[in-house]
Amino acid sequence: MLFREFSVAPSQAGIIFSSATFGLFFGAAIGGRVADHIGRQKTLTISLMLFGLCSLLTAASGSSRMVLISRLLTGLGCGGAMPAFISMASEAVESNRRLAAVTLVMAALPLGGALAGVMALGDTLGWGWRPIFVVGGIAPIAVALALLVTFHRSPQARGAQPQDQRTSRTVPISTVLWAGRTGATTLLWIGFFFTQLVLFLMVNWLPSLIIGLGFTRSEASLASIGFNLAGCLGAASLGRFHAGPRRRLWVILTYGGIAVALLGLLAMSASGRAFSVAIIASSLAGVFIVGAQLILFALAPLYYTAANRGTGVGAAVAVGRLGSVAGPLLASAVLTAGNGSAAVLAAILPFVILAGAAALGLTWQAQSGE
Repeated sequence: MLFREFSVAPSQAGIIFSSATFGLFFGAAIGGRVADHIGRQKTLTISLMLFGLCSLLTAASGSSRMVLISRLLTGLGCGGAMPAFISMASEAVESNRRLAAVTLVMAALPLGGALAGVMALGDTLGWGWRPIFVVGGIAPIAVALALLVTFHRSPQARGAQPQDQRTSRTVPISTVLWAGRTGATTLLWIGFFFTQLVLFLMVNWLPSLIIGLGFTRSEASLASIGFNLAGCLGAASLGRFHAGPRRRLWVILTYGGIAVALLGLLAMSASGRAFSVAIIASSLAGVFIVGAQLILFALAPLYYTAANRGTGVGAAVAVGRLGSVAGPLLASAVLTAGNGSAAVLAAILPFVILAGAAALGLTWQAQSGE
Protein backbone atom coordinates (compact mmCIF):
# COMPACT_ATOMS: atom_id res chain seq x y z
CA MET A 1 0.00 0.00 0.00
CA LEU A 2 2.63 2.49 1.11
CA PHE A 3 5.04 1.59 -1.67
CA ARG A 4 2.34 1.74 -4.35
CA GLU A 5 1.36 5.25 -3.25
CA PHE A 6 4.90 6.62 -3.55
CA SER A 7 5.97 4.38 -6.49
CA VAL A 8 8.82 2.96 -4.45
CA ALA A 9 11.17 0.53 -6.23
CA PRO A 10 11.95 -2.82 -4.52
CA SER A 11 15.51 -1.72 -3.75
CA GLN A 12 14.23 1.45 -2.05
CA ALA A 13 11.61 -0.55 -0.16
CA GLY A 14 14.35 -2.65 1.41
CA ILE A 15 16.08 0.50 2.67
CA ILE A 16 12.85 1.82 4.19
CA PHE A 17 12.16 -1.52 5.87
CA SER A 18 15.69 -1.57 7.31
CA SER A 19 15.66 2.03 8.55
CA ALA A 20 13.53 1.30 11.63
CA THR A 21 15.68 -1.72 12.46
CA PHE A 22 18.89 0.29 12.31
CA GLY A 23 17.24 2.94 14.47
CA LEU A 24 16.34 0.24 16.97
CA PHE A 25 19.95 -0.98 17.02
CA PHE A 26 21.42 2.42 17.84
CA GLY A 27 18.55 3.30 20.18
CA ALA A 28 19.05 0.16 22.27
CA ALA A 29 22.83 0.55 22.38
CA ILE A 30 22.63 4.20 23.45
CA GLY A 31 19.41 4.06 25.48
CA GLY A 32 20.68 1.46 27.92
CA ARG A 33 23.71 3.54 28.79
CA VAL A 34 21.64 6.73 29.06
CA ALA A 35 19.19 4.95 31.40
CA ASP A 36 22.08 4.11 33.73
CA HIS A 37 23.04 7.81 33.79
CA ILE A 38 19.77 9.75 34.06
CA GLY A 39 17.39 7.02 35.27
CA ARG A 40 15.10 4.42 33.72
CA GLN A 41 11.85 6.38 33.87
CA LYS A 42 13.19 9.57 32.29
CA THR A 43 14.78 7.57 29.47
CA LEU A 44 11.62 5.56 28.91
CA THR A 45 9.42 8.68 28.81
CA ILE A 46 11.66 10.52 26.33
CA SER A 47 12.00 7.45 24.12
CA LEU A 48 8.25 6.79 24.04
CA MET A 49 7.54 10.40 23.08
CA LEU A 50 10.05 10.19 20.23
CA PHE A 51 8.59 6.86 19.14
CA GLY A 52 5.02 8.14 19.12
CA LEU A 53 5.64 11.50 17.49
CA CYS A 54 7.72 10.00 14.69
CA SER A 55 5.11 7.31 14.09
CA LEU A 56 2.55 10.08 13.62
CA LEU A 57 5.03 11.83 11.34
CA THR A 58 5.18 8.64 9.27
CA ALA A 59 1.41 8.71 8.90
CA ALA A 60 1.59 12.33 7.71
CA SER A 61 4.48 11.74 5.29
CA GLY A 62 4.08 12.99 1.75
CA SER A 63 7.14 11.35 0.24
CA SER A 64 9.22 8.17 0.51
CA ARG A 65 12.16 10.22 1.87
CA MET A 66 10.03 11.49 4.74
CA VAL A 67 8.87 7.94 5.46
CA LEU A 68 12.52 6.82 5.59
CA ILE A 69 13.52 9.56 8.06
CA SER A 70 10.42 9.01 10.19
CA ARG A 71 10.94 5.27 10.41
CA LEU A 72 14.60 5.72 11.36
CA LEU A 73 13.69 8.07 14.23
CA THR A 74 10.78 5.83 15.26
CA GLY A 75 13.18 2.92 15.57
CA LEU A 76 15.58 5.08 17.59
CA GLY A 77 12.80 5.87 20.08
CA CYS A 78 11.61 2.28 20.32
CA GLY A 79 15.14 0.97 20.77
CA GLY A 80 15.85 3.51 23.50
CA ALA A 81 12.71 2.53 25.39
CA MET A 82 13.34 -1.21 25.51
CA PRO A 83 16.36 -1.44 27.89
CA ALA A 84 14.78 1.01 30.35
CA PHE A 85 11.42 -0.76 30.19
CA ILE A 86 12.92 -4.23 30.70
CA SER A 87 15.10 -3.02 33.59
CA MET A 88 12.17 -1.27 35.30
CA ALA A 89 9.97 -4.35 34.98
CA SER A 90 12.75 -6.49 36.47
CA GLU A 91 13.33 -4.14 39.40
CA ALA A 92 9.63 -3.75 40.23
CA VAL A 93 9.35 -7.18 41.88
CA GLU A 94 11.33 -9.44 44.19
CA SER A 95 14.34 -11.21 42.68
CA ASN A 96 12.65 -14.63 42.70
CA ARG A 97 9.73 -13.28 40.61
CA ARG A 98 11.67 -11.25 38.04
CA LEU A 99 11.75 -13.84 35.27
CA ALA A 100 8.00 -14.44 35.32
CA ALA A 101 7.19 -10.72 35.73
CA VAL A 102 9.32 -9.48 32.83
CA THR A 103 8.06 -12.25 30.56
CA LEU A 104 4.46 -11.42 31.38
CA VAL A 105 4.99 -7.69 30.72
CA MET A 106 6.92 -8.26 27.48
CA ALA A 107 4.26 -10.71 26.27
CA ALA A 108 2.24 -7.69 25.15
CA LEU A 109 4.76 -7.03 22.35
CA PRO A 110 3.26 -9.50 19.85
CA LEU A 111 -0.12 -7.79 20.20
CA GLY A 112 1.27 -5.00 18.05
CA GLY A 113 2.07 -7.46 15.29
CA ALA A 114 -1.39 -8.99 15.56
CA LEU A 115 -2.98 -5.53 15.41
CA ALA A 116 -0.96 -4.71 12.31
CA GLY A 117 -2.17 -7.93 10.73
CA VAL A 118 -5.79 -7.07 11.51
CA MET A 119 -5.38 -3.58 10.08
CA ALA A 120 -3.71 -5.02 6.99
CA LEU A 121 -6.92 -6.94 6.36
CA GLY A 122 -8.64 -3.56 6.45
CA ASP A 123 -6.98 -2.67 3.15
CA THR A 124 -9.95 -4.40 1.50
CA LEU A 125 -12.19 -1.82 3.23
CA GLY A 126 -10.17 1.10 1.91
CA TRP A 127 -8.43 1.95 5.19
CA GLY A 128 -5.01 2.40 3.61
CA TRP A 129 -1.69 2.21 5.45
CA ARG A 130 -1.74 5.46 7.44
CA PRO A 131 -4.13 4.36 10.27
CA ILE A 132 -1.59 1.73 11.34
CA PHE A 133 0.95 4.46 12.13
CA VAL A 134 -1.66 6.75 13.71
CA VAL A 135 -2.59 4.03 16.21
CA GLY A 136 1.11 3.22 16.65
CA GLY A 137 1.79 6.88 17.47
CA ILE A 138 -1.06 7.69 19.83
CA ALA A 139 -0.51 4.70 22.13
CA PRO A 140 3.14 5.38 23.14
CA ILE A 141 2.44 9.11 23.58
CA ALA A 142 -0.42 8.26 25.95
CA VAL A 143 1.87 5.97 27.95
CA ALA A 144 4.60 8.63 28.05
CA LEU A 145 2.14 11.22 29.40
CA ALA A 146 0.99 8.75 32.04
CA LEU A 147 4.62 8.20 33.04
CA LEU A 148 5.12 11.96 33.35
CA VAL A 149 2.19 12.20 35.76
CA THR A 150 3.51 9.24 37.75
CA PHE A 151 7.01 10.68 37.82
CA HIS A 152 5.87 14.00 39.27
CA ARG A 153 3.41 12.54 41.79
CA SER A 154 5.23 9.49 43.09
CA PRO A 155 8.49 9.72 45.04
CA GLN A 156 8.77 5.93 44.76
CA ALA A 157 8.63 6.13 40.97
CA ARG A 158 11.30 8.80 40.98
CA GLY A 159 13.42 6.35 42.89
CA ALA A 160 13.57 4.01 39.89
CA GLN A 161 17.11 5.20 39.21
CA PRO A 162 20.38 3.29 39.11
CA GLN A 163 21.58 2.59 42.63
CA ASP A 164 24.96 4.23 42.04
CA GLN A 165 24.88 6.67 39.17
CA ARG A 166 28.42 7.86 39.90
CA THR A 167 29.69 4.34 39.38
CA SER A 168 27.76 3.92 36.11
CA ARG A 169 29.36 7.12 34.79
CA THR A 170 32.92 6.02 35.49
CA VAL A 171 32.90 2.29 34.71
CA PRO A 172 33.81 1.56 31.06
CA ILE A 173 31.29 -0.35 28.97
CA SER A 174 33.82 -3.17 28.49
CA THR A 175 33.96 -3.68 32.25
CA VAL A 176 30.17 -3.63 32.58
CA LEU A 177 29.77 -6.32 29.92
CA TRP A 178 32.79 -8.56 30.39
CA ALA A 179 34.44 -8.25 33.82
CA GLY A 180 33.14 -11.32 35.64
CA ARG A 181 30.34 -11.66 33.07
CA THR A 182 32.14 -13.02 30.01
CA GLY A 183 30.17 -16.27 29.86
CA ALA A 184 26.77 -14.70 30.51
CA THR A 185 27.31 -11.81 28.08
CA THR A 186 28.56 -14.12 25.31
CA LEU A 187 25.66 -16.54 25.69
CA LEU A 188 23.13 -13.71 25.91
CA TRP A 189 24.44 -12.19 22.70
CA ILE A 190 24.40 -15.53 20.86
CA GLY A 191 20.91 -16.30 22.11
CA PHE A 192 19.56 -12.86 21.23
CA PHE A 193 21.16 -12.79 17.77
CA PHE A 194 19.94 -16.16 16.55
CA THR A 195 16.55 -16.05 18.27
CA GLN A 196 15.78 -12.66 16.74
CA LEU A 197 17.10 -13.90 13.39
CA VAL A 198 14.45 -16.62 13.46
CA LEU A 199 11.76 -14.38 14.95
CA PHE A 200 12.06 -11.51 12.46
CA LEU A 201 12.46 -13.83 9.50
CA MET A 202 9.11 -15.32 10.43
CA VAL A 203 7.47 -11.99 11.30
CA ASN A 204 8.52 -10.42 7.99
CA TRP A 205 8.27 -13.41 5.68
CA LEU A 206 5.60 -15.68 7.17
CA PRO A 207 2.78 -14.28 4.98
CA SER A 208 4.95 -14.61 1.86
CA LEU A 209 6.04 -18.11 2.86
CA ILE A 210 2.42 -19.16 3.39
CA ILE A 211 1.48 -17.71 -0.01
CA GLY A 212 4.47 -19.57 -1.48
CA LEU A 213 2.97 -22.79 -0.15
CA GLY A 214 -0.15 -22.14 -2.24
CA PHE A 215 -2.49 -20.24 0.08
CA THR A 216 -4.33 -16.97 -0.50
CA ARG A 217 -3.35 -13.54 0.84
CA SER A 218 -6.24 -13.56 3.30
CA GLU A 219 -5.16 -16.95 4.63
CA ALA A 220 -1.59 -15.66 4.92
CA SER A 221 -2.82 -12.68 6.98
CA LEU A 222 -4.76 -15.02 9.26
CA ALA A 223 -1.66 -17.17 9.72
CA SER A 224 0.31 -14.05 10.68
CA ILE A 225 -2.36 -13.03 13.20
CA GLY A 226 -2.29 -16.54 14.65
CA PHE A 227 1.50 -16.40 14.95
CA ASN A 228 1.42 -13.14 16.91
CA LEU A 229 -1.62 -13.83 19.10
CA ALA A 230 -0.44 -17.31 20.03
CA GLY A 231 3.00 -15.87 20.75
CA CYS A 232 1.49 -13.33 23.15
CA LEU A 233 -0.68 -15.82 25.00
CA GLY A 234 1.84 -18.64 25.00
CA ALA A 235 4.73 -16.51 26.20
CA ALA A 236 2.92 -15.63 29.42
CA SER A 237 2.58 -19.33 30.27
CA LEU A 238 6.16 -20.09 29.26
CA GLY A 239 7.37 -17.34 31.58
CA ARG A 240 5.80 -19.05 34.58
CA PHE A 241 7.28 -22.41 33.61
CA HIS A 242 10.76 -20.97 33.02
CA ALA A 243 10.66 -19.26 36.41
CA GLY A 244 10.10 -22.62 38.11
CA PRO A 245 12.62 -25.19 39.32
CA ARG A 246 12.89 -27.01 35.95
CA ARG A 247 14.18 -24.11 33.89
CA ARG A 248 16.62 -26.20 31.83
CA LEU A 249 13.90 -28.63 30.84
CA TRP A 250 11.68 -25.77 29.67
CA VAL A 251 14.49 -24.21 27.67
CA ILE A 252 14.88 -27.51 25.83
CA LEU A 253 11.11 -27.82 25.33
CA THR A 254 10.80 -24.22 24.11
CA TYR A 255 13.47 -24.43 21.43
CA GLY A 256 12.47 -27.99 20.63
CA GLY A 257 8.93 -26.67 20.10
CA ILE A 258 10.26 -24.19 17.53
CA ALA A 259 11.87 -27.04 15.60
CA VAL A 260 8.70 -29.13 15.74
CA ALA A 261 6.56 -26.23 14.45
CA LEU A 262 8.93 -25.58 11.56
CA LEU A 263 9.03 -29.28 10.72
CA GLY A 264 5.22 -29.23 10.75
CA LEU A 265 5.20 -26.52 8.07
CA LEU A 266 7.78 -28.47 6.09
CA ALA A 267 5.72 -31.66 6.30
CA MET A 268 2.66 -29.75 5.12
CA SER A 269 4.57 -28.46 2.09
CA ALA A 270 5.45 -32.04 1.18
CA SER A 271 2.09 -33.68 1.83
CA GLY A 272 -0.35 -31.12 0.48
CA ARG A 273 -2.03 -27.82 1.30
CA ALA A 274 -4.34 -27.87 4.31
CA PHE A 275 -4.93 -24.47 5.83
CA SER A 276 -5.95 -25.95 9.18
CA VAL A 277 -2.46 -27.46 9.45
CA ALA A 278 -0.87 -24.19 8.34
CA ILE A 279 -2.67 -22.11 10.98
CA ILE A 280 -1.89 -24.63 13.76
CA ALA A 281 1.79 -24.82 12.78
CA SER A 282 2.02 -21.02 12.49
CA SER A 283 0.40 -20.57 15.91
CA LEU A 284 2.73 -23.11 17.53
CA ALA A 285 5.68 -21.37 15.91
CA GLY A 286 4.44 -18.11 17.44
CA VAL A 287 4.13 -19.64 20.91
CA PHE A 288 7.67 -20.98 20.98
CA ILE A 289 9.57 -18.43 18.87
CA VAL A 290 8.05 -15.38 20.53
CA GLY A 291 8.18 -17.16 23.87
CA ALA A 292 11.89 -17.89 23.47
CA GLN A 293 12.59 -14.23 22.68
CA LEU A 294 10.63 -12.98 25.67
CA ILE A 295 12.40 -15.43 27.96
CA LEU A 296 15.73 -13.93 26.84
CA PHE A 297 14.37 -10.44 27.52
CA ALA A 298 13.49 -11.61 31.02
CA LEU A 299 16.85 -13.28 31.62
CA ALA A 300 19.05 -10.40 30.45
CA PRO A 301 18.54 -8.10 33.50
CA LEU A 302 19.38 -10.91 35.92
CA TYR A 303 23.08 -11.04 34.98
CA TYR A 304 23.93 -7.37 35.64
CA THR A 305 23.92 -5.19 38.73
CA ALA A 306 21.31 -2.48 39.22
CA ALA A 307 23.81 0.31 38.48
CA ASN A 308 24.72 -1.12 35.07
CA ARG A 309 21.62 -3.10 34.16
CA GLY A 310 20.51 -0.72 31.42
CA THR A 311 23.88 -0.95 29.66
CA GLY A 312 23.93 -4.75 29.78
CA VAL A 313 20.34 -5.15 28.61
CA GLY A 314 20.77 -2.48 25.93
CA ALA A 315 23.84 -4.20 24.50
CA ALA A 316 22.04 -7.56 24.32
CA VAL A 317 18.99 -5.99 22.67
CA ALA A 318 21.26 -4.20 20.16
CA VAL A 319 23.00 -7.44 19.21
CA GLY A 320 19.58 -9.00 18.77
CA ARG A 321 18.67 -6.24 16.32
CA LEU A 322 21.58 -7.35 14.13
CA GLY A 323 19.97 -10.77 14.06
CA SER A 324 16.64 -9.16 13.14
CA VAL A 325 18.37 -7.64 10.09
CA ALA A 326 20.11 -10.89 9.15
CA GLY A 327 16.93 -13.01 9.30
CA PRO A 328 14.90 -11.28 6.55
CA LEU A 329 18.06 -10.98 4.43
CA LEU A 330 18.61 -14.75 4.77
CA ALA A 331 15.09 -15.49 3.56
CA SER A 332 15.52 -13.08 0.67
CA ALA A 333 18.81 -14.71 -0.35
CA VAL A 334 17.33 -18.22 -0.26
CA LEU A 335 14.31 -17.20 -2.33
CA THR A 336 16.39 -15.15 -4.78
CA ALA A 337 18.52 -18.23 -5.40
CA GLY A 338 15.43 -19.92 -6.84
CA ASN A 339 14.41 -21.94 -3.79
CA GLY A 340 10.92 -22.08 -2.31
CA SER A 341 9.32 -21.59 1.07
CA ALA A 342 10.35 -25.05 2.26
CA ALA A 343 14.03 -24.22 1.73
CA VAL A 344 13.67 -21.09 3.87
CA LEU A 345 12.05 -23.05 6.69
CA ALA A 346 14.78 -25.70 6.52
CA ALA A 347 17.50 -23.03 6.62
CA ILE A 348 16.18 -21.76 9.96
CA LEU A 349 16.64 -25.03 11.86
CA PRO A 350 20.44 -24.80 12.50
CA PHE A 351 19.99 -21.33 13.99
CA VAL A 352 17.27 -22.64 16.31
CA ILE A 353 19.77 -25.19 17.63
CA LEU A 354 22.46 -22.54 18.17
CA ALA A 355 20.05 -20.22 19.99
CA GLY A 356 18.74 -23.06 22.14
CA ALA A 357 22.25 -24.15 23.10
CA ALA A 358 23.10 -20.59 24.19
CA ALA A 359 19.88 -20.24 26.22
CA LEU A 360 20.56 -23.60 27.88
CA GLY A 361 24.10 -22.52 28.70
CA LEU A 362 22.73 -19.44 30.48
CA THR A 363 21.07 -21.64 33.08
CA TRP A 364 24.54 -22.51 34.43
CA GLN A 365 25.66 -18.86 34.69
CA ALA A 366 25.62 -17.05 38.05
CA GLN A 367 23.11 -14.20 38.33
CA SER A 368 23.89 -10.83 39.90
CA GLY A 369 21.50 -11.28 42.82
CA GLU A 370 20.47 -7.59 42.79
